[in-house]
Amino acid sequence: MSSETISQSEAARRAGVSRAAIQKNLLSGRIIANGKRVDLASFNEWLAIRKSMQGGVQPPLQPEVQPAEKVAGAAVQITRASPDCVLPQCDGLLPMALALQVEQNAKANLKQLEFDQKSGAVVEVSVVVATVGKEYAAVRRKLLALPAEHAPSIHRCKTVADVQERLRVLITRALEELTADGDSNSGPAVS
Repeated sequence: MSSETISQSEAARRAGVSRAAIQKNLLSGRIIANGKRVDLASFNEWLAIRKSMQGGVQPPLQPEVQPAEKVAGAAVQITRASPDCVLPQCDGLLPMALALQVEQNAKANLKQLEFDQKSGAVVEVSVVVATVGKEYAAVRRKLLALPAEHAPSIHRCKTVADVQERLRVLITRALEELTADGDSNSGPAVS
């Protein structure tokens, strides 16, 4: 990264875009930031690619004004865009610029993925699978242990409704304990 920088406002003025557009390109990695300032070398590279990709797409800021012509007795100003206001013929530069833009986008996406991984916004699938597997195993163990632990109290129930109620209470408690265990991993348990 070069040591020369410009302000975001100056970059926006030079590119003919809003400051928000510059900030968007900084966030996406298309332009490199040096603190809150814009790295001049990366800005110039981005600007060159942008101009080669948009070459002639937008009319010039001040179109050429032709002399007034008389139409049905009234003076009319006819403005015509400059002759360079057409898409350039593909001479090999446009595909190169497109390839550079695709490469820059891929690099920016990789940087974003690395940032998301470091910040914990995304994790590898294997980590999720392992964590979910552990949670399911804990639920399974807890529920399968209920009959052995609570058989005597269930045996004392007199009706089917009593057995159902007792099982509902036991399963609810087991699941609440597992939920409380999960909360303790991510922070203090809520009572």
